[in-house]
Amino acid sequence: MERRLPEGTAEACFPSRLESTALLLDWFERQQPAGVDPMLWIQAQTALVEGFTNAVRHAHASMADPPAVVVALEVTAQHLQLRLRDHGPPFDITPAWLPEEPPTEATGDPVRESELPGLPQREAHWGLVMLARLRRDFGWSISYAPLQEGGNVLILRRPMT
Repeated sequence: MERRLPEGTAEACFPSRLESTALLLDWFERQQPAGVDPMLWIQAQTALVEGFTNAVRHAHASMADPPAVVVALEVTAQHLQLRLRDHGPPFDITPAWLPEEPPTEATGDPVRESELPGLPQREAHWGLVMLARLRRDFGWSISYAPLQEGGNVLILRRPMT
């Protein structure tokens, strides 16, 4: 279900299933306003998909019939903002923003080995790694907070300049 809001804002609900990613991306592409930097739009698309898949795979994982994930996009002359509402238990995202250890000699990539789980579970954290990179390397502000009425909201925001 899509809902039109004030100019530059759109909101829609997507079934909490990975198969809904195609619908999500189709909706997102229809919202693209003229003049938005293509690199910023790709970053937003990446953040959107990561946020959505995290809601489905983690926040709603234990629910037999999870409610939809509510997604809102706001594009103004000042910023681009995405909001994703899930219905899962609270989760502390702040460890993803801790300073990284220096690059390892083997890969050159910064790794906080002490914070990563064993190899079989690592893929569950790649979404947070990607969001942390958008934050660090591209100036996105990212917050994830519980809502008083239950559930959580992920807010991804980047200035247009």
